[in-house]
Amino acid sequence: MLEQLRAKADRSEAVDLVVVGGGITGAGVALDAALRGFDVVLVERGDFASGTSSKSSKLVHGGLRYLQQGDVALVREALRERSILQRIAQGRVEVLPFLLPIFTKDGLFPRRIARALGSALWAYDTAGGWRIGRLHRRLRKSGVAKMAPLLNSDRIAGGYLYYDARADDARLTLDVAATAVREGALAVNYCSLTGVSVKSGAVNTVELDVDGSHISLRTRCVVNAAGVWAERVDDLVNGELAEPLPALTVRPARGVHVTIPWELVQTQVAMVLPVPGDKRSVFLVPDKPQPDGTFDVAYIGTTDTDHSGTLDDPACTSDDVDYLLRSVNAAMESSVTRDNVIGVWSGLRPLVTSDDDSEGRTADVSRRHRVDMSSSGYVRVVGGKLTTYRSMAEDTLNHVERILGKRKLCSTRKTPLVDRNPQLLDNIRSTVSSSTLPLHSTLTEADVVYAVRHEAAIHLADVLTRRSRLHLLHRDLAMECAEPVSLIMQRELGWPESTRQQELQSYIDLCRSEIDAMREGIQ
Repeated sequence: MLEQLRAKADRSEAVDLVVVGGGITGAGVALDAALRGFDVVLVERGDFASGTSSKSSKLVHGGLRYLQQGDVALVREALRERSILQRIAQGRVEVLPFLLPIFTKDGLFPRRIARALGSALWAYDTAGGWRIGRLHRRLRKSGVAKMAPLLNSDRIAGGYLYYDARADDARLTLDVAATAVREGALAVNYCSLTGVSVKSGAVNTVELDVDGSHISLRTRCVVNAAGVWAERVDDLVNGELAEPLPALTVRPARGVHVTIPWELVQTQVAMVLPVPGDKRSVFLVPDKPQPDGTFDVAYIGTTDTDHSGTLDDPACTSDDVDYLLRSVNAAMESSVTRDNVIGVWSGLRPLVTSDDDSEGRTADVSRRHRVDMSSSGYVRVVGGKLTTYRSMAEDTLNHVERILGKRKLCSTRKTPLVDRNPQLLDNIRSTVSSSTLPLHSTLTEADVVYAVRHEAAIHLADVLTRRSRLHLLHRDLAMECAEPVSLIMQRELGWPESTRQQELQSYIDLCRSEIDAMREGIQ
C-alpha cells in the first residue's frame, strides 16, 4: 500500500478526495466515493476500526430506546439500514432475538408496564422492525424461564420477545474497506495525517506520515471522518480555509462492555436488563455458540457516561464493571463478580452536542449524524451509529459532489460487501503446517496468515483484537496465543527478533493496563 500511495503522490494530478479516519464511517465514505468513480484515498493513523468501530455493542439495530425518547426518524432510518445491511452483508449480519423480561416485586404483572412495553414494541415493528421478517410477541413467565432459566423467578412475571441483528463491528469495517479497495480506492492503515496545505484558501495537499516516511499528496477535497478525534483534524486545516466550517463540539461518551463465562447466566437469547438505581438498561448478549446449543461467553454493555480523559484507549474502570454487573446480579439467581470478568472493551461515541444538550446525561443526547461542508474543499461528518454508516456516507458524498462538481448516483444499497475469500483461506490451510502451535480453536494459523497477507494486519494486537475477537472475549486465552501468533507474524512479515519481542511486550502491557484499570480503587 505504501508503494501505491507513493505512486499517487508522484503524479502531477491531484486525487479527488482523501478520507481521514478508517472506522466504519470513513470506510463507508471511501466505498461510496469509489463506486461513484472518484479517485479516493482512505488513511487511518492506527489500524482499521481500532477506535470506536471495534468497541460497540456489536449490534445492528434500530435502537428501541431512541423510539422511547421520541426520535422516530432515527429509528426508521436505522431499521431501514439494518435491512439493507442484511442484504449486502449476508453472513456478516445475523438476526438476534431479544428478551425484554418484565420484573415485578410482588409477583403480579403490572398492566400499565405491560401495555407501555407492548405499545413501544408495536411502534418499533411499525417503524421498520417488521423488515427483519418477524414481529414481537408476548411471553408468559414459563416462556421467559425457558429462554433464560437463571432469571430470578420470584421477580419475573412475563416478558416480550423482539428481533434485531448483530455483527462483528471490526470485521464489518474491514469488509467495507476491502470492498472500497476492490472498487478502486486505496486504503492505508498506520498512516497519520500531519498537516493540510491550503492554497488560495482551498485545500491543496495533505501531509502524511507512514512509519516515519513523509508523503505529500495533492487532493481536491478532504473528508474528516475521524469520529471523536474530528476536532484534532479541524485544527490542521479549518483556520486557513476561505470558507471555514461552523464550530463543532464533540462530546465523547464512554461505552464499556465486559465479558463473562456464559454458564453464569445461561441465556439462550439476548436480554435487555434495567440497571438498579438508574433510568437506563443494558444488554446481555450470549456469544460464541457451541455445537451442543450452549454458548462460550456472554457480554454485558454498555455504560454511557461523559469521558474527560485521553481519547486514545479509554480505560474500563472498576466503577464501570460494578455498574454493569449490578444489572445482571439484580436480575439473576446466580452471582457474577469482578473475578468472573474475562474480557473488556471500552470505546468513545462521538456525540454532536448543541447548547441544549451540553449538560445532562450522554444517554439522552441524539445519535444523529451531522455533515458540514466548506466549498474550499473540506467536509466533516460526525456522530451517527454503526447501523447507519451507509446512509451517513451517502449524505457525505452528496456534499463532496458539490465541491468536485460531479453528480453520480449512490449505489451502496445494492453493492454486496466482500468477505474473507474462502478459496484463498483454503489455499493457505493447505500450505501451512498442521500447526503444533497452541492456538485457540477460534484462531488458527491459517487465520493469522490470512490476516497478514490479505487484511493489512501489521501488529500483534491487530490480529488478537480485530481480525479475531479473542482478546475481547477471553483475554487470558489471547495472552496464551500471543507468543505463537507473534512467531507466525515474524515469519510472514520478516520481523527481527527484537521487533517480535517489542510486539509481545506491547500486547502484554495492553492487557496489564486493562487489568490495572479494573482494579483501581478496589481494596
